Amino acid sequence: MAPYKGIHLTFEKKPAALLPTAQLTDVKQVVLPFAYPTAAPVSPSVFLYDTLRRGTPLSEVEGEPFSVMRSSVTGVVCGEKTVNHPLYGELHCAVIDCSSDTGDEVAVPEDHLVTTESILEAAEKAGIIDELDGVPLVLKLREFQETRIDFVVGDAVEVQPYASSAWATLRSYAEEVLDGLSLAAACAGTNGYHIAACLSPSRRRSLSLRVGKERFFKADSRYPVKEPVRRGRKNGGVMVSKNAVVRRVGVQACLALSRAVRLGEPHTTAIVTVAGDAVKSPQNLQVPFGTSVQELLTRCGLSCDPETLILGDIMTGVASLTQDVPVLPGMTCVLAFAHRPTKLESPRACIGCGRCVRSCHAGLLPFEIYRRFENMHDEQLAALQAHRCDGCGTCSYVCPCNLELTATVLEAGRADNTILLDLKEDTDA
Repeated sequence: MAPYKGIHLTFEKKPAALLPTAQLTDVKQVVLPFAYPTAAPVSPSVFLYDTLRRGTPLSEVEGEPFSVMRSSVTGVVCGEKTVNHPLYGELHCAVIDCSSDTGDEVAVPEDHLVTTESILEAAEKAGIIDELDGVPLVLKLREFQETRIDFVVGDAVEVQPYASSAWATLRSYAEEVLDGLSLAAACAGTNGYHIAACLSPSRRRSLSLRVGKERFFKADSRYPVKEPVRRGRKNGGVMVSKNAVVRRVGVQACLALSRAVRLGEPHTTAIVTVAGDAVKSPQNLQVPFGTSVQELLTRCGLSCDPETLILGDIMTGVASLTQDVPVLPGMTCVLAFAHRPTKLESPRACIGCGRCVRSCHAGLLPFEIYRRFENMHDEQLAALQAHRCDGCGTCSYVCPCNLELTATVLEAGRADNTILLDLKEDTDA
């Protein structure tokens, strides 16, 4: 059997992973897009000086109700602004001043039989977005209904160096996460589901006692991880065979689904890891969507002005030029570094060592895709299947020549096997 492909990373999760999750309840203002990026027409449904309750839809989107953003706070609309978000692009946003009057913001549903249709309705009404991939949860659950799914995994693996928000979610809300996961599995028509995480022995024992040993799976600590599911044995009453169809759901999305179905609550908060060598007190914070990154960094404290700010973890995060960026669904880690944490050496020509091939969990040939794409050999690119790259970053991480392999492979996949010409200035004109 071939050895498992992957790399070991030095974890920098302490002390954030060891501390209780802090609730950021004194947020003064949030900035929220009227809708997620969509090609459908968007009509704002709230206007200047309107008073909003938590969960109020901010717009109507023709044909795409799951694209609507909901207010994460009770407050008053005090303006509008355009935000160039590193993850979502240009967003038209409402600025909402928060009120201390929370009131009875949501109506608890009457006790009734939970059906797949009521689960779908609750997920759509709550506006739940899966933090793993930014996909509306209702779309995932509909796919679960329409496709044969054998197993559903609550993914809390997080083997990237800094992020520990999924661990923090489990520590505070493990029982609710498991309940939400069972609801997602019900939509898939299977009783095969478990939570997957990479935890220390003491934390594994604690979680197993809370959710049941059969509902917890210890994932491997290599990055990127293998599919977080057992193979060839009974698991939750289902035999997970080699050809089993497995789907993943983020643990924060599972928590939101449980609260949407049981309590009628909208999805309005995220648990975010704030860390990096420029942060005085790294911690996991639970914050309303729309809270600025600057407010998170102020809460945790900065030892110096960060030279680099990353939204997401170090391997797959996106750099941001400003702290004036709102936390939106899909953001589970904010890193601030005193210096740019990248290799300083200049890139060199590929030496064909094959390290990128051995580390690629998708079984690709990154160096060959890089070479073909740089030389515009589009016919050969088709057979190399660059579209299968998920951007995990391992090939760039292990490359001794400091080549930006990941970015190039992703670009090759998006190019759809067409030649992209670099039109430079004609110096002979």
